[in-house]
Amino acid sequence: MGSTRNRLALIAFLLLLPALACNMPRGGTPTPSDADVLRTQAAETVAAQLTQVAQPPATSIGLTPGVQTPLPTISVPTLTPPLPASPTATRVPATPTAVPCDRIKFVKDVNYPDNTEVAAGTSFVKTWRLQNDGSCTWTTGYALVFTGGDAMGAPSAAPLPGNVGPGQTIDLSVSLTAPTDGGTYRGEFKLRNASNVVFGLGDGNRPFWVQIKVPVATGLLFDFLGSASEAEWSSGFGAGAGSPLAFDGAADDPNGSAGIVDGVKMETGATSGKILLNFPKHETDGWVKGIYPAFTVQNGDRLKGKLGFLMNPGDVCGLGNVTFQIQYKEGDTVKSISEWSKTCTGRFTDVDIDLSGLKGKSIRFILTVKSNGPFTDDWAIWNSLRVVH
Repeated sequence: MGSTRNRLALIAFLLLLPALACNMPRGGTPTPSDADVLRTQAAETVAAQLTQVAQPPATSIGLTPGVQTPLPTISVPTLTPPLPASPTATRVPATPTAVPCDRIKFVKDVNYPDNTEVAAGTSFVKTWRLQNDGSCTWTTGYALVFTGGDAMGAPSAAPLPGNVGPGQTIDLSVSLTAPTDGGTYRGEFKLRNASNVVFGLGDGNRPFWVQIKVPVATGLLFDFLGSASEAEWSSGFGAGAGSPLAFDGAADDPNGSAGIVDGVKMETGATSGKILLNFPKHETDGWVKGIYPAFTVQNGDRLKGKLGFLMNPGDVCGLGNVTFQIQYKEGDTVKSISEWSKTCTGRFTDVDIDLSGLKGKSIRFILTVKSNGPFTDDWAIWNSLRVVH
């Protein structure tokens, strides 16, 4: 322990030696410089510190030689540098789309949804529910307008019954008539504003519509024998106007005759069922005519039957020579469908006519038998004449 103190004292002396040398008198007593003062103070401070170290501590701690206390192991975490933050995109607010002034939104078919069956020629009222999907009010200056397809009797334009503000709904109706011919029919509509601009559904300006199906009638559609009593019968000769003729009158009436007969012998040799018998007025070029009730023709209708004569007594053909005519009357206009000249030959003349060219028309059939010269033996018959589909 003593050797330790000696070494500390020696170190202190060596540190102070330069300072003492500087303070030795050199031919007088010089005034110490600021640097000398600072070095002296530093040496004194170091000496004092060394003295404190040389003194034994107040309490002695015994140390075991050769044993080192291991330092605690400090776990240093591995730091991962943070990834640079992604730049945040600047959102540009969308420019609002301007709502058009006039636009329609379809809500529903109030009645007669698509492909509803409507009987031929039937009147009906179609109603749609529509919403004002634009920014302008629909006023009574607006109108429902027909724009295409099958009109079915629709008006070209009909004013709205009241005002409809944006977002409001309205039920719009139109009176229609189903076509008389079977098939599928569609009529398209839009609205027209007060400035005569036509507009429709959504941005595409699409129409709304009514679509119906008219059932196609099949089978026997018109029976000339069954309707004969309802026809207007007349007789005459040449180009004269003629006069009314009672139906089912006497067969030998000189004014002619028109009636239903049954169980008679026909020129083919067969015995008839019910047939329509016509005998012209008993004059040269005499005639007999029947105008039937109205009938509406549909596409695909056909007029069928057979034309011939009754046998004379003794089951022989007579001298009958007539012209059969089938015409139709539409309004005040009379037009021909077909005609056939016929004599008694023992064979019928077949009738099979496609009436599709008259589809949709309401017509009145006209049956006429004309004598080609004398009226002798002109017992003309219409056998099974009918319209079928």
